[in-house]
Amino acid sequence: MTVSLTSEEVARFLDDRRLISYSLVSGVVLFLYDWMLMLPVELDVIWSTERLQPFDVLYIVQRYMPFVDTIGILFAGKVDFVEHIEPKTCHILYTIAGWMYIIGIALSEVILTMRTWALWGKDTRLTVGLPIFFVGCCVPTFYITNFYLNSQTYIPSPLPHIGCVTLGTESTFFLVWVILMVYEAVILTLILIPGLPYFSAYLVRSGNWSALTIIVYRDGITYYLFLFGDYL
Repeated sequence: MTVSLTSEEVARFLDDRRLISYSLVSGVVLFLYDWMLMLPVELDVIWSTERLQPFDVLYIVQRYMPFVDTIGILFAGKVDFVEHIEPKTCHILYTIAGWMYIIGIALSEVILTMRTWALWGKDTRLTVGLPIFFVGCCVPTFYITNFYLNSQTYIPSPLPHIGCVTLGTESTFFLVWVILMVYEAVILTLILIPGLPYFSAYLVRSGNWSALTIIVYRDGITYYLFLFGDYL
C-alpha cells in the first residue's frame, strides 16, 4: 500500500509518536523498578519452594509476560532507533503482543478474584458466581480484542528508522475498558462488604486487625481506586 503524507501530517505523526514513546519508556521503567523492588520477596516466597504450586506458576506467568510483550513491542515498534519493519511483520508482531497483553490482564484478574474469594471465606455463592462472572466478562473482551487487532492497518514508514506505523483501526477497543471497569467495580464492592465491619471495629478498638488483613484491604482498595482513575 502506497500512502503519501503531507508535511503537517508527518509532523503531527512524529509529535504523537514521541509522546507514545515517552509514555511507554516511563511505563517500562516503573515496571522494572517494581520488579527489582519485589524481587527479594519473590525469591523468598516463590522461587525458594521445593515444588511450585499452580498458584505460583500463575503468578510467574503473569509477572513475567510484560518482559515479552511490553518491552519487546517498545523496542520493536515505538522507539525511533529501530530499523524499518514491514507492515505484515508489524501486524503479526502487534497481534501477538495484543493477545499477550489482554491475557496478562485476565491472569491478573484471576489472582485478584481469588483473593476476593478468600476474603469471603471461600463462600459457596462466590465459588459459583465469580467464575461465571469472569467468563461472562472475558468472552466479549476477547471478541472485541480480536476484532480490534484484525482491523488494524499498517503502512510502510514514511521516514527512516521508524518502526511500525498504523494507518487506522476500528474505535471499538474502549469497550474493553468499559467491561474491565464493570468487573473491577464488582470486585471492589465485594472487597468492601466484608471489610467494613473490620474497619469499624478497628476504629473503635485499635489492634483488631492483623497485619495481613490491613495490607490486603489497604492495598486492594488503593489499587482499585488508582485503576479507576487510569480507566477514566
